[in-house]
Amino acid sequence: MKDDMKVKEDCRRSCCSDSYSVLLGNKSGERTVDNQSKGMNRVDFLKVIGFGVLGLSSLSGTEAFAAAEKSKNVKIIKGKEDRLLVDKDSKELRISATVTKDSSKPAVADWGRRFQAFFGSKGGKMEPFFVFTTDVPRSEINKALLEIGTKSRRQIPMEEVQARTGLKPTTTSDDYLQGDPVIVTVRFKKGLLIVEAALEDFVDEKIIVEGKEVIKPYTPHFVYHGTAEAIDFPSGCIVCPSDCNGGIITDNVLPLKTTVNYYKVNWDRMPAVGSKVEVALKSIYGPYRLSSMRT
Repeated sequence: MKDDMKVKEDCRRSCCSDSYSVLLGNKSGERTVDNQSKGMNRVDFLKVIGFGVLGLSSLSGTEAFAAAEKSKNVKIIKGKEDRLLVDKDSKELRISATVTKDSSKPAVADWGRRFQAFFGSKGGKMEPFFVFTTDVPRSEINKALLEIGTKSRRQIPMEEVQARTGLKPTTTSDDYLQGDPVIVTVRFKKGLLIVEAALEDFVDEKIIVEGKEVIKPYTPHFVYHGTAEAIDFPSGCIVCPSDCNGGIITDNVLPLKTTVNYYKVNWDRMPAVGSKVEVALKSIYGPYRLSSMRT
């Protein structure tokens, strides 16, 4: 009874009022940015989505996982320890993963350029670069994306990489990987609550403007292309920056493997190293339960 009261009180103070302090651990609730005078800070969009007592649906042993097992519209694919849930109603994949950290790799502990994924499968050649790592095979995740209707529209083989890399006067749309835009979010326990954030909210970005460094929010445009599975490239990469054809989902803001920007994982926002999270993948083409449009 006492624990139930504590959960309700945490919800009243946090998920019903101020998710900012829940996610950043600001005990006083005071913000470092005055949103009324300086505009909404991106981190304010991080949200509380439920009680931790329910757990995450891709983590076995939780009430949410038990409910998923009983659902006729959810298919569960097992890795060694992790699970992939294919939710046919919402056309969403939910994948359990572990927070991993190899500080020797670029963009993990300091600014660095990279095309290797932030989220990937264990056993791949690029595994040390990942900060969210699952033991569910990438091939199964790729099949599941196709199963829920996610479409690839442009794949680029390895033999074309050199000709298509870089933003230049001759760049055309053929120099970009293309496919359905994908929403990538990360859900995890923080105290007694379940919180969710976009993958890009855990990464900072730096660009060079007129010779000067400018730190900005990471603003990717993730699309599904599936190239690495089509060519059987064993990187293990799932969600990559730099429009990389070595994975299956990528940020195609710039042409193929144009690694001019710098990234750095923001460990102040990240869940604890070694902890379990749930990565959700969803095409923007829905369906969404609250939308008037159904597909």
